[in-house]
Amino acid sequence: REAESFKEQGNAYYAKKDYNEAYNYYTKAIDTCPNNASYYGNRAATLMMLGRFREALGDAQQSVRLDDSFVRGHLREGKCHLSLGNAMAASRCFQRVLELDHKNTQAQQEVRAA
Repeated sequence: REAESFKEQGNAYYAKKDYNEAYNYYTKAIDTCPNNASYYGNRAATLMMLGRFREALGDAQQSVRLDDSFVRGHLREGKCHLSLGNAMAASRCFQRVLELDHKNTQAQQEVRAA
């Protein structure tokens, strides 16, 4: 419950575009409950907004290690790979999204971009 509260606070800061504060609350959620994929996914999104793609990649990868069916985690991992110049790895991530959700338009667009 405490971890969910931290996540909700992080979401509120993210919505206000206060990504540093959002990062702090998502980190508290992870520290409280380190096996929740969405907490890592949220922190990855925050790090991406801060332009910290290498760190974001680690969180996105951890999110899909914890839950291989976490579509947003795979999308974020792919976007990080693209931002870091690794189109092959990005394509694999987007293909995985399409395996999970073949109608995912974002992944369809990203595969073409990669």
